[in-house]
Amino acid sequence: MALLSCARMFSSSAGDSSSLPVCLIHGVFGAGKSFLLAVVVLYLVELFKASDALNQHSNTSSSWKILVSSTTNVAVDRILLGLLELGFEEFVRVGSIRKIAKPVLPYSVHSTGSDSQELKELQSLLKTELTPSERNHVRKGIEQHKLGENKRKLSQVRVVGVTCAACVFPCLDKLKFPVLLLDECSQMTEPASLLPMARFECRKLVLVGDPKQLSPTIQGSEPDHEAGLEQTLFDRLIKMGYEPTLLRTQYRCHPAISAIPNRLFYENKLLDGVTAEDRQPVVDLVPTLCFYNVGKGKEKSRRDGSYCNEEEAKFVVFLIECLLESGVEPAQIGVITLYKSQLQTISNNLAASRATSHAELKAIQISTVDAFQGGEKDLIILSCVRTDHIGFIDCDRRTNVALTRAKRHLLIVGNLKMLSCNTVWGKVIEHCRGFPGGLCHSQDFMKKLRQENNDINEGSASKAFCLQDTATTASQTANDKEQTLAPSIPKYPCAPSWNEETASGERQCTEEDSRVPALRSATQPSPSHLPGTDILGVDSTVQEDGDDELPTFDVFCSLRVQPL
Repeated sequence: MALLSCARMFSSSAGDSSSLPVCLIHGVFGAGKSFLLAVVVLYLVELFKASDALNQHSNTSSSWKILVSSTTNVAVDRILLGLLELGFEEFVRVGSIRKIAKPVLPYSVHSTGSDSQELKELQSLLKTELTPSERNHVRKGIEQHKLGENKRKLSQVRVVGVTCAACVFPCLDKLKFPVLLLDECSQMTEPASLLPMARFECRKLVLVGDPKQLSPTIQGSEPDHEAGLEQTLFDRLIKMGYEPTLLRTQYRCHPAISAIPNRLFYENKLLDGVTAEDRQPVVDLVPTLCFYNVGKGKEKSRRDGSYCNEEEAKFVVFLIECLLESGVEPAQIGVITLYKSQLQTISNNLAASRATSHAELKAIQISTVDAFQGGEKDLIILSCVRTDHIGFIDCDRRTNVALTRAKRHLLIVGNLKMLSCNTVWGKVIEHCRGFPGGLCHSQDFMKKLRQENNDINEGSASKAFCLQDTATTASQTANDKEQTLAPSIPKYPCAPSWNEETASGERQCTEEDSRVPALRSATQPSPSHLPGTDILGVDSTVQEDGDDELPTFDVFCSLRVQPL
């Protein structure tokens, strides 16, 4: 339907009301908006080629060209990368060298200075930390820059990608783009949207966005003011009567995860393009969906007005440690928080743990909700921070983004008592409670893992004792034979194997929670302490009075514990 809506813009039938010059596409989370735009570009290019073929004997040329634009470099590059995956390379990317995705660099033109300065900047990229494939892309970009191929192609190709801010680059001065594709338009201010429209004489406009997710953030403007700068061009056109085409099938989240935003924000209109079997768990340690209550955490306000919660940060680090210990790849983990101060607190605690390498730390994405929009990870840990007042986490759009980044696991860390009083978050917690293992107290979770780890250690010790005893008996038998004595060999009962120890059943975090599998597999060596407790400084004695405050960082170095 979306592709058909774009095609109708070019209908020339007289009196055809469907041939409006504007097409709105409402793409929900994980609906494949970027891929759709890549397909739309290919369709329009073929349409323009056919039009040129029909008009080749005419004195007038069509000169139809397409501009792909957005407020972020990531959004523009995502569409161009989609074109590359579809085998289309006849485009030019205009922008700053260091902000362009490496695979797109060989197709780029820059206006950051003279040719020699741009060449030096490209060559300096080779000195940075790059993967082998990224290094090859940079080298190809250097080669293309020396040849000046892309600058010659700029006026000839039908497709150009550029951010709204880079529309003023001098290399674009003489170009016109009758067709404009604006991605992430629901997060773009109206003035930003108008810049490429006015500069390049737009005649056909395709706007793509999700008005249910983050709107532009304007300092000094009232977000509740309907006519303020927060109102986007997408919203204005809807009010003017333009009907958006809804992309309602999401292909990202496990159905148990997508059910929350579908119910809260999309009036149950969404469909799941993936099944639970398509989104199998990456680890058995945690369920697909769970709310972890850190009851004793306390929000703290910083000088910049942001908030942090030290106990939540420690538990987030504990979760990360356990996940890595269970074999989850760092690149599969994403941490989202609603406050910059909490982001810094989590990052500092994770770095101070000394339990992860620099490469692992770099691979784990820790971001605010705003920075994570458009991104996704197999496993998301969401830190809610607030304990006294709900704050701006009460924003439906921000909550929608936070809840729709996870593909296989969504782990929410927060204060159960405070969040349950909020209308939206109360429904989120209610949904988690109805999912097997979906509600757990942080201390109960830690206690359970500690007990399981002790069971593993006891099983390992029993097996070692059995082996030692058998060796001693064999040695005694050999000595007896030398002395021509033949007493019966004593038989010592061996302790059950590790598998027998852990097969007795799983312990519950709470009465309503489902079981959580053991932390390690039987083939993995296990240290004598619970993974992550060296980071948290957890004492071996567990208090039985509920969700006690998580212990603080302290004796890592004094214990001389080696990083896992």
